[in-house]
Amino acid sequence: MIAKNLTILTLLVTTLSGCSLFGTRPIEVRTVPVKIDIAQPTLPREINLTEPQWYVVSEARIINRCNPVPQEDGTERRPQDCEQSEREHPDWPEGYTYLDRFLDEMRKQNGGSVVFVATSIGDYEVMSANMQ
Repeated sequence: MIAKNLTILTLLVTTLSGCSLFGTRPIEVRTVPVKIDIAQPTLPREINLTEPQWYVVSEARIINRCNPVPQEDGTERRPQDCEQSEREHPDWPEGYTYLDRFLDEMRKQNGGSVVFVATSIGDYEVMSANMQ
């Protein structure tokens, strides 16, 4: 029985003392920068947007200026009055407006047909807010 108690006591002392029988060794603390590899996710595909065309058309008269005339000193000057054939756009009739020009361009683009799609300023603001 004494041998059994002695064995248990020896195991208990060895277990509780653990590594203290070997002594202590100093702990070395070092600060070392560690390079971290950051996983870069694949970027989303590029969005390809097309730019819409907006037309602002009024009934204001277009100024069809006279072609510049060279002067004796080498400069050019535009006369105040000139014949229709001497203007920048001789094919535009007198009193030609931005509305007339727009309608002519639309007829040329669309084979003679003109169709309008319009919106109010308030509706445009709603459309803009929806896009956000």
